[in-house]
Formats: sequence, C-alpha cells, structure tokens
Amino acid sequence: MSDQKTPQEIGTRALTKAVEYADKADRFAGAPISGVKEYADYIAIYGGLAAVYADIAKAAAALTDNV
Repeated sequence: MSDQKTPQEIGTRALTKAVEYADKADRFAGAPISGVKEYADYIAIYGGLAAVYADIAKAAAALTDNV
C-alpha cells in the first residue's frame, strides 16, 4: 500500500491551509490602525502563505482534471 497522496487530497489540504492563513492575515489586518503598522510583517507573511497554498490547490485541481 502506498502513502502517496492523490492530487485531490493534496488540493483539499492546500485549500484548507490557504483559508487558515488568509484568516490569520485578516485577524491581524483587523487590528486598530496603530496595530496594523505593528503587524504589517505578519499580515504579509500570512497573506503570502495563503497565496502559495492557493496556488498549490489550483495546481492539484489542474492535475485532477487531467487524470
């Protein structure tokens, strides 16, 4: 038996992580104006991670469509 994940499993996991990181970025972005400056690095990092995981989910979806 193989432990290899299917593109659908990879895409589902990646999409879950994308939403998780987007939510974290949104929580930091929802801080008062003074806090947004303070949390700008966190917002950028979590937003970037969300984008990366969203791209992985899109790639996995494309693989699923081609299988």
